[in-house]
Amino acid sequence: MVRKMSIENELIKISQENGFQLFGVADISDLEKVDFPDGRGMEKPSEFMKRMKIEDAKSIIILGMVIWDEGMNAAINASGGDFSGGGAEYYNLYYETLETRGWRISEWISREKGFRTIPSPTVHLKVAATLAGLGFIGHNTQVITPEYGPRVRWIALFTTADLEKGKPFDRDLCAEQPLCQKESLCVKSCPYRAIIPGPSQGVEPGKKVEYDTCVVAHEFDPVPDKKWEKYIRRITERGFMECTICNRSCPYGKVVDDEIVPAKSGKQ
Repeated sequence: MVRKMSIENELIKISQENGFQLFGVADISDLEKVDFPDGRGMEKPSEFMKRMKIEDAKSIIILGMVIWDEGMNAAINASGGDFSGGGAEYYNLYYETLETRGWRISEWISREKGFRTIPSPTVHLKVAATLAGLGFIGHNTQVITPEYGPRVRWIALFTTADLEKGKPFDRDLCAEQPLCQKESLCVKSCPYRAIIPGPSQGVEPGKKVEYDTCVVAHEFDPVPDKKWEKYIRRITERGFMECTICNRSCPYGKVVDDEIVPAKSGKQ
């Protein structure tokens, strides 16, 4: 007798086929309780569900895609455009890629399984990933995964399917990392010391990184000061590679350089 594959396993399979390496499910009510920083274009699950008319959603699928090539971090913005990701004059390759592929999976779930599903890039994706058991929010506020470190970008799918929820991630990966015992490498790597030392837990949302001191806040300045220009990876007049210095310094992410990049490049 052939055992029928569970819907969760089917979803993992279709997600992998669309380029996502990580899959988890978060509880909507848990994410609803989470605070987030102002001015980042975020919204609570209830706000998204009401806006998209999917108030009967029962689960949030969290998908993570490994960013194995720096070209995936390309962004273009018109001067004065909305940097939160919601403005028509802001374009970011990984945002566009994850949401587009999220829609493909959402359409498959709706068509093949009959559950209405809508992707959301606007809820607190980092916390959602931790609630789904996929990683730990590290000292630079990025999600550190055991498999790929912080070299992952995220998308959430709200679905009316009642899926088995993951258990929140309960390991402190930063505390476990021998190379970060004296000083976190992500904190040390920032040329502007924009990251406040210490854990992200217990810090008011949006306060762990001094945003105005981070090069990311100045990549889209109409006329960037020379101080910032040194670390701005410009590809066109208004196009840039987002700064990933702290991201790439994380020891947990080295597996991407050592194994995934050679495999993707055909050198393994």
